Amino acid sequence: MRAALAPPPEPQPGPVRLHNVSIALFAVAGFFLMTGILAQLKSGDQDGSSSAYQAGAWVGVFLLPGLLAGVGLIVHSTTRERRTGTSVADIARRGMWQRHLQTWQAGWLCRSCWTAFFPAGTFHPDSPATPAIPLAHFPHWVMTGTAPAPGRTEA
Repeated sequence: MRAALAPPPEPQPGPVRLHNVSIALFAVAGFFLMTGILAQLKSGDQDGSSSAYQAGAWVGVFLLPGLLAGVGLIVHSTTRERRTGTSVADIARRGMWQRHLQTWQAGWLCRSCWTAFFPAGTFHPDSPATPAIPLAHFPHWVMTGTAPAPGRTEA
């Protein structure tokens, strides 16, 4: 019963792919990380060098790749925020959802016979009342746009 009376679900924005700049930054960071680790492993124990020097060498291996990965994450998150919900398809889905929601809100429920209907004058001043719609068919009826959008006049 509750599902039959629920409004149309709000559309979710489409997927956002990784930005090319963030892909390049992640790739360069991975390359520097792998070459740095391999260089440290090949050099082995550096005789005569202090432990501070050895620790600095290992920190250096992770510093540049970490910075590049951080910048890549920042680029990805800022471009994702700008692009989420702004594509033509997302805007069209949102407009269609708003039309379905207006149609759903214009409907009335008859609790005694468990049907829905649209009263006279709902869609335009001269529109007649719709026949009773069984609740099981009401969500499909609203989502297929069988009725004109509220506030819209038919020719």
